[in-house]
Amino acid sequence: MTVATNIRLPEEVLKTLKYKAIEEKKSVNQLIREAIEKSLSISPRTGEKGEDSFDAVIGSAKSGIKDASMRHDKYLYKKK
Repeated sequence: MTVATNIRLPEEVLKTLKYKAIEEKKSVNQLIREAIEKSLSISPRTGEKGEDSFDAVIGSAKSGIKDASMRHDKYLYKKK
């Protein structure tokens, strides 16, 4: 669902935004939505939180330890 709202911008900001919209062949509304979604880390199409940058790290270092998820305290902190 899309809801309308009003915002107030300084004249120069709106002017720059309009030129950018023309350059990118997008509407001013679309540029504003994209900027807000980017600022909030929301993916533009789904409205859901964007991918966590830490996700790329998962699985990048393999230890060969089969029970690490269950006994991580033992391996990280030398605890039983």
